[in-house]
Amino acid sequence: MENTQIWLPLLALGAGFGIDLLLGDPRHFPHPVRGIGKAAALLEKLLRLVFISPAGERFAGITIVLCIAGGSFFITYFSLYYAGLFHRALAFLLAVYLYYALIAVKDMVKHLQEIKSSLERGDLSQARRGVGTIVSRDTDNLTPEDISRASLESLFENTADGVVAPLFYAALGGPPLLVFYKAVSTLDSMLGYKTARYFYLGWAAARLDDLLNFIPARLTALLYLALGRLKGLRWREMWLPLLRDSKKHDSPNSAWPEAAAAIVLGLRLGGLDYHQGKAVQRPLLNETGRPPGKGDLQPAIKLFYQASCLSLAVSIVLAFFVRLCLALIFPEVILY
Repeated sequence: MENTQIWLPLLALGAGFGIDLLLGDPRHFPHPVRGIGKAAALLEKLLRLVFISPAGERFAGITIVLCIAGGSFFITYFSLYYAGLFHRALAFLLAVYLYYALIAVKDMVKHLQEIKSSLERGDLSQARRGVGTIVSRDTDNLTPEDISRASLESLFENTADGVVAPLFYAALGGPPLLVFYKAVSTLDSMLGYKTARYFYLGWAAARLDDLLNFIPARLTALLYLALGRLKGLRWREMWLPLLRDSKKHDSPNSAWPEAAAAIVLGLRLGGLDYHQGKAVQRPLLNETGRPPGKGDLQPAIKLFYQASCLSLAVSIVLAFFVRLCLALIFPEVILY
């Protein structure tokens, strides 16, 4: 067993996370998610020419998931394998780049800081445009309080699927499993709508995304509660409201990180939203908290950073034990 089997993957994960904190999303380089999205859109278009019945669309949706998510996993695996055959440093750099590209801390913070600046300047139009890039609800008539709430809900939900889940799957299975997770998440965002067009086609992507986010969503909530405990809050006064609110949302996962962060910050989230002109009543999370305002954005950003760094620490520990076990069983294999 070589020490590099354990320490190189940990270094790659930490380096990728650190580069994201410094630089944000690599907009001018090939990005795996953009490639996944284009491939999924093309495959959807082709399969819709053949499968038009409800059962056919469901089969097509399963096919898309198998081809795009499964294909992404194997492409990543073999890319790292052959890069390692050429030179170990090349495989290491590829792993670092994939971690950097697929962990989203800096960009989310940048979006919120821009919204915060717009609200502080009183530029409501710009703030509405900014929040419209991170939420799916109608934003044309949002008040400053509505914009703040929408921003915070997006930030807290993104903690799970943009940071904690990628780190969790990177720790378990390296870049291949991370890319698989991001492929499923991308497919869910493209196909997982409860509309006539995607009700059957998006079923497989939506269900698999729920399954993959089951543990990360709850882990994110625990990370937020741990930070709340460091701030002096008691476990009982956080845990009981979280258990109550976690069951309110239609999604089996979304309420966990949102409710936990709201409890720690003393905020109330949820309320009336509009989607394509239709009123939607989101469940209230931490009902006894105060309505969020623009002054809550900076504390929320700080909490998000803390949760992200704590998640990295937990993932490094998990990755260490996974690589240690793998090194004992397969002494020649490096799982970045």
